Amino acid sequence: MEKENTFFLKRSAEDIAEEEYIEEIAEEQTDNAAAAQEESMGVMIAWEAPEAEHIEKSTTWYWASMAVAIVLIAIALWQKNFLFAVFIVIAELAIFMFAGEKPKMWDFTIDERGVTVEGHKTYKYSTITLYDIHEFSDEYHELVLQTKSKVHHYIKIFIHAEDEQKIREALDKKVPHGEIEVTFFEFLERLIGI
Repeated sequence: MEKENTFFLKRSAEDIAEEEYIEEIAEEQTDNAAAAQEESMGVMIAWEAPEAEHIEKSTTWYWASMAVAIVLIAIALWQKNFLFAVFIVIAELAIFMFAGEKPKMWDFTIDERGVTVEGHKTYKYSTITLYDIHEFSDEYHELVLQTKSKVHHYIKIFIHAEDEQKIREALDKKVPHGEIEVTFFEFLERLIGI
């Protein structure tokens, strides 16, 4: 009886290995088919841009940040709100750690399906209701996509200034162009240099 059980278990392990092998081959074929489909759809425009604007912070910026943190800590201690004071200290340390980091460079494409970020997140044309392009700096402009999503209503992507016309032509075929205004918070963000 024991020999029969070991044979059965051995046979099951072989069957499992064979099934896994078949699944791997099927996945490879699916991946190859998806890659071939992407090639046939064709990329209209592809570019690389930073995820956010990098603004060099001066020594004055750091001193101003520290002064604001000290004032907030003093107010927290005056109010005997020690938890808020600890939070301000941690937040200021995080600001000092991350303020000098340069943003990652991301790959973007515009093709027949939509606008793709880093090859894995695609905003399909059917979900984009409007687009606009804002001048941001001499090097980059900002492509703003208004979507139907309630979570990510606006998607902001940096584009090279010289690619603006090509991107407008590609998107005009698929998505209506409209005026999307810069919010007060975005204006303040740029002014402070966050």
